[in-house]
Amino acid sequence: MKKLIKYITLPALILSLMINAPVYCFAATSHKTSKKTSSQETTEMRGVWLSFIDQQKYLKGKNKNNYDNAFDSICKKAAGKGLNTIFVHVRSHNDAIYPSTVYPWSKQMLDGKDPGFDPLSDMVSIAHKNGLEIHAWINPYGYRNGSYCGDASLATEANIAAGVNEILNGYDVDGIHFDDYFPPIGASAINSMVSRVHGLCSEQGKKFGIAPQGNIDNCLAAGADVKTWLSSPGYLDYIAPQIYWTDYYGKSGTVTMSSDRLSAWKSLNKAGIPMYVGMALYWAGSQSKSDPGWARYTDNLMRQQQKAVKLGYKGYILYNTEAIMDPTPAMETELNNLRKAGM
Repeated sequence: MKKLIKYITLPALILSLMINAPVYCFAATSHKTSKKTSSQETTEMRGVWLSFIDQQKYLKGKNKNNYDNAFDSICKKAAGKGLNTIFVHVRSHNDAIYPSTVYPWSKQMLDGKDPGFDPLSDMVSIAHKNGLEIHAWINPYGYRNGSYCGDASLATEANIAAGVNEILNGYDVDGIHFDDYFPPIGASAINSMVSRVHGLCSEQGKKFGIAPQGNIDNCLAAGADVKTWLSSPGYLDYIAPQIYWTDYYGKSGTVTMSSDRLSAWKSLNKAGIPMYVGMALYWAGSQSKSDPGWARYTDNLMRQQQKAVKLGYKGYILYNTEAIMDPTPAMETELNNLRKAGM
């Protein structure tokens, strides 16, 4: 449900009139900290995604101490595995896990209820304390599986921009991060939104990036205009395509899918945008008829990273935190091999 507006600033009013879409104002309550860690100055990305699916078990029905202890354990495990960045889902279904005047409380992660504390504020503090960068991960339109989630009327460019500003102004996050779900509203509208968010982040010296699905044709068909984002400045500070395949793809296990996709994405990058590779740690050891490499080998991620480095990629992001918190033997071996390989 929408929240009532008690007041509106002149800039917000002008913005509303210019774009003819609803806009919400918000209090400038700050949860920023001044301390920066050494990992926040690194140019090498070694990240992990904490999705709303994983957040559910840590947040739903939990109090501040429960959650803080759980998130601290995640950060410690990530740092112990040599990672330096965590991407945390804070808005997934047109709702939020922090007190927002734009979006209601998250139904998936908090049962739509105020938990009595501010999870995002705690996450920022805990991540930085553990030497990790923390990026606020957003599904901007709250769109997935062919439909809008929650209150579809919130899925406007104006609200997306207001929501991003709400995070940037109130929390000392290191960046804003989008996933790969975009509604069928056309590349022009999505490009406008992406460019606008990039500008907001740039104004505050924060990074902005997107992790699109690894199939370029599917991205373009969905309105994710990755060709434009990677050929023109003003859209992204980095891109992290999800290359969730091995080099032993297909029934015969001979298709070098991972390397082929890495090369295809690199060839699009005319503007020299920093690139990270999104890697499927959670697939390690899995039996897959279409991709037998996952069960056949335990150095798939190491090989993928080595190939990526040769192509000029600047690091990787792993899906997901559960695979580092409770890894199978195959996942653990993949992680160890990946860490030994380094950059």
